Amino acid sequence: MCILRKMTAVLLWLLLVLPGGGTAQPSPGKFYLVGLGPAGPEHATLKALETIQKADLILCHPELAAPFQAYLQGKKVLDPWKDLWPEQNLRQLTPEARQELIAAKERQREAFLQEMQARLRRGENIALLTGGDPTVYSRAFWLMRGLEDSAVEIIPGLGAVTAAMAALKRPSTGGKARFVLLTSAPSFLSPDDGDLAKDLSRYNGTLVFYMGLKHVHRLIHTLRKHHPGDLPVAIVYYAGYPDREKVIRGTLDDILTKVEPGQEQWWGMIIVGRCLTGTGFTLSD
Repeated sequence: MCILRKMTAVLLWLLLVLPGGGTAQPSPGKFYLVGLGPAGPEHATLKALETIQKADLILCHPELAAPFQAYLQGKKVLDPWKDLWPEQNLRQLTPEARQELIAAKERQREAFLQEMQARLRRGENIALLTGGDPTVYSRAFWLMRGLEDSAVEIIPGLGAVTAAMAALKRPSTGGKARFVLLTSAPSFLSPDDGDLAKDLSRYNGTLVFYMGLKHVHRLIHTLRKHHPGDLPVAIVYYAGYPDREKVIRGTLDDILTKVEPGQEQWWGMIIVGRCLTGTGFTLSD
C-alpha cells in the first residue's frame, strides 16, 4: 500500500510538471517580423524561410505571398492590410473625415493586437511577412505597437535600397558622397516643404526615397529649387525582380519627361546624387 501511494504521488507530480499536464501553461509564442527581400525566395534568407516553416499563422499581403506559395502550403494565411490600413488618400479627405477614419483604423488595430496577443499566450508563432528590409522602412511596425519587445523577433532581409543600387551598379557612397539619406518622400516633403532640401544642398550626398513614386513630381520640383539641374537621378522599379526590374536615369532637369503616365506608383525607389555617375572609390577615400 505504501508503494502504491508513492507511485500515485509521482504520477500526480508528473501530470503537473509535464507539458499539457495539470495547470501548467504553454510557453508563449513569438511574433516574427520577416523581411523577405525585394523579390521571390531567391532573395530571401535561409532564416526567413525557416521562420515561415515554423509559424502557425502567416500575415501577408496576397501580392507578396504569391512567389512564396511553395513555402506557404498548409499554412493559415491572412491579409492584415485589407481592413486595417486605409486605402483612401488621406490628403483628399476633410480634416474631420480624416480623423474619423484614422480613429476607426486605430480601433481595428487594437482589436487585431488583442487577438495576436491571445494567440501568443496560447503558444502560437506568428510571422508577419514584409518586403525588403523592415529595419529600414516598413509600415509593419504600425501593426506591432503594443507588443512587448521580448515577444518580437525581427528577421532582416535584403533591403530594397541594396537591390536598387545593385541594379544601378553603383555604390551609394560613391561619387565622394559624404552621407546617404534613407527616408520616405512624404517625410522629406513635410511639414516645411523645401527646408530640408535647402539644408542638404550644401553637401554632396546621396538621397534615397521610399514611397516616392506617387510624389515624384512634387519631390523633383522641390529638389530643383535648391540643387543644380544636372544632379543625377535614377528611378528603379521592382528592384531585384528578374522579369520586372526597370531603371530610368536622368537629371533633375529631365527625369520627369522620362516618367511614363500611369507608371507604377508603389514598387520603386528614387535615388538622387553624384554617386550615380561618379566613380566608386579611390585610394585617397
